Amino acid sequence: MIKHILGALILGAFSLLVYCGFRVWVLDLAERNNTRHYQDVQGSITAMAPEQVLAMTVPRVSTEILPEYQSMVQEYPNFAGWISIYGTDLSLPVMQEQEDDQDFYLTHDYQGAETEFGCPYIPYYDSYDSDNVIIYGHNMRHEQMFGLLHRYQDQEFWEDHRLINFDTPYQHKVYEVFSVMIVSVEDRHFRFQTFTDFRSPSQAHFYINESIERSIFDTGVEPEDDSKLLTLVTCEYTIPNGNGRLVIVARDVTNYSH
Repeated sequence: MIKHILGALILGAFSLLVYCGFRVWVLDLAERNNTRHYQDVQGSITAMAPEQVLAMTVPRVSTEILPEYQSMVQEYPNFAGWISIYGTDLSLPVMQEQEDDQDFYLTHDYQGAETEFGCPYIPYYDSYDSDNVIIYGHNMRHEQMFGLLHRYQDQEFWEDHRLINFDTPYQHKVYEVFSVMIVSVEDRHFRFQTFTDFRSPSQAHFYINESIERSIFDTGVEPEDDSKLLTLVTCEYTIPNGNGRLVIVARDVTNYSH
């Protein structure tokens, strides 16, 4: 009897080991395919160094699509922009979620194909020209999608990558990170995800002040209340039940013409 039990336990352990190994192999294969998939579109986009953008003067309002994004706009009506962090591998298209198909880009890429990696997206109630552009992305292993953002918890990484490029289809823009925080989606005092277009200077002040006070380190950057903002959001696992979010908040420092 004992031999039978031991045999069953060994068989069960071996089966589990085989399953786990197979699962890792499947994930690795999916990651390689995902990398190649996005490399195809990345090859058509040359991300500018933020210093190059800051040296430019861009129009405050532009109606002409940037040449490098014309094909993306034509092929993908939900294309909302391109996000990149210079000096890293993060360089990705950003899509606009539709109200009648919420969470679509959690499980689909920019072409609409199903994938567990999803694609960075702006929620349906927000847009690329709002006061605060919120972009969601999966926290994938090997720093795919928004997996790289966890590095911002290291102040030294922030110092080297404090500037983030986010181009709309019409403009090159640069944002400076001023807050790195971990927030629960169940935090009733600060529902960061609801702040998109500020209804008043006091609401903007509240969002900026909360972001600064909750930052895991002091960046010394204090935006004005009328600053345009960019908020990047991905999952964070120190808060139980999947409620944690790593939130990176940045201010627009683009040089605009009047």
